[in-house]
Amino acid sequence: MKIVALSQTEAKTLLSLNEDHFNDVKSKRIAPAKLQETFVAFANSDGGDLYIGIEDRKETGERIVGFTEVEDANAIIANLLEETKPAVENVFMEFLQVPKKGLVLHIGIPKSPKVHYTASGDCYIRVNAAKTKIKGDRVTQLAYSKGAEIYERKTVDDVDVEDIA
Repeated sequence: MKIVALSQTEAKTLLSLNEDHFNDVKSKRIAPAKLQETFVAFANSDGGDLYIGIEDRKETGERIVGFTEVEDANAIIANLLEETKPAVENVFMEFLQVPKKGLVLHIGIPKSPKVHYTASGDCYIRVNAAKTKIKGDRVTQLAYSKGAEIYERKTVDDVDVEDIA
């Protein structure tokens, strides 16, 4: 995986990034299963960029607390790529080397034509700067809007031939 060295100016730009519909920052201490919710939300919505190794703005002290080694992110990467159902395709990953602060994992998540679920079977979408869990008809509507499910091919129960003749 590529490692990109950032200058101090680029690191400051990274810290000024606003969390919104397309961008989110997470601590490297986040549980992989919890991070998977945001990953799925981006894939189910319009895609986006996730930066792991940056503390939330409300935290006091140093905000960039990156990974010491690339291998330290293995559990997160494996969870996102192998436990998401179905797997999200064409995910971009790189490490950003921030001077004296470690490695920030940058994940570019594309908008997916499929509906994705976490390993626990939950479905999320991105709404502004947050993820929202959806169920039932909302998941069906999402599938229709993505073209993952076609309404005209949906079977209709309890219909007699006389009803359609």
